[in-house]
Amino acid sequence: MYLTEEQVFGLLKTYGSPLYVYDKSTIVERCQQLSIFAKRLSDAVDRAVHMHYSTKANSNVEILRLIKSNGIWADCMSPKELKLDLKAGFSPKELLYVCNNIREEEMDLVKSKDVLICLDSVSQVETWAHKSHGTKIMVRINPGTVGVGHSHKVITSGPDTKFGISEANLPQLLQLADLYSLEIVGAHQHLGSLFLNDKIDHYVAGVSAFLDIIKRNFKNLSIVDLGGGFGVPYAPEEEPLNFDILYRKLVPVLKNFVEEYPSVKEFKFEPGRFIPCEAGLLLGTVTSIKEEFDTRWIGTDIGMGTLVRPSMYGSYHKIEVIERDPSGIMVQANICGNVCESGDILGKRRIVDCPTVNDAVVVHNAGAYGYSMSSNYTGRPRPAEVMMTEKDCCRLIRPAQSLDDF
Repeated sequence: MYLTEEQVFGLLKTYGSPLYVYDKSTIVERCQQLSIFAKRLSDAVDRAVHMHYSTKANSNVEILRLIKSNGIWADCMSPKELKLDLKAGFSPKELLYVCNNIREEEMDLVKSKDVLICLDSVSQVETWAHKSHGTKIMVRINPGTVGVGHSHKVITSGPDTKFGISEANLPQLLQLADLYSLEIVGAHQHLGSLFLNDKIDHYVAGVSAFLDIIKRNFKNLSIVDLGGGFGVPYAPEEEPLNFDILYRKLVPVLKNFVEEYPSVKEFKFEPGRFIPCEAGLLLGTVTSIKEEFDTRWIGTDIGMGTLVRPSMYGSYHKIEVIERDPSGIMVQANICGNVCESGDILGKRRIVDCPTVNDAVVVHNAGAYGYSMSSNYTGRPRPAEVMMTEKDCCRLIRPAQSLDDF
């Protein structure tokens, strides 16, 4: 997504700073890429393939409606996300409730909405079973293989993660399902968030291990969820995920599986960040400049409450400084936010245009896990969100909070 200097300053003047900006055409393009990939896989293995957008990546209801209108289904993991998905127009059959350590009251809500639930421990299945004899569920499996992800905090497979049921505990699960007449219709796995081309083989190996566990332990499953974590390039040296390579690697594995396990009728994937990430920019304002101990600091109003990924995961986001009066001078600087914590850093040792106070800052790839992970930490309101539509028009899709909103 690209904005001109005039657009950046115009948007900040109109909607305030900081500000999340999304590009409609990029979201549509990413949905189309996933739909094409799903259709190719479906044709190759002769089974239905559905993409379930992970609502937690960005839950703005206007973005959810756009994704829904482009043929993508959704998964959710909280009552709020479930309500938003239904409000956006997803039908219960187009939703999957992928949850972790939830209360009984939440299970009751999911059941009342007739949405298929995926449970990830034997004890959670037992909690569900006490009120829900004879119902259909999915279960999350931890194949034991070490997962993939951009940070150890988002790797969701392997012996050191909290997710899923290991193969060693599947006999206990199946015994419990038999006791309460539960029908386990599907199995799910998710290796982690954000893999690119260098990790495709790792992802496919994890899929193979998962499918082998299904064949050894389950009879007649109809749904197999292969997770996702489809990545996008954040750093300059990274390349976009090559779906042709992923297709070529996956097809033989899935073909072999359906031949040996003919009851499966559907494969699911859960691409979260892939759809909105590159569509989003976060705009902010330079609020201070200083040089201390031979280090230049550029202070901004984009604190960790507005974008937490760099502080929480050490994540890289491309950052630009947009000068009102270009000087042609480049500097190396640490770019930071407005929260009184040393970890409140957007980027270290970045080469940017030399700013003055009230110049603009643009943070790229902020459409996923940006606003959805934002907070009111230290009492700062969340920013507005706008959508850039056709012919460079924009539309407010969520107003900024005010202090009175608290």
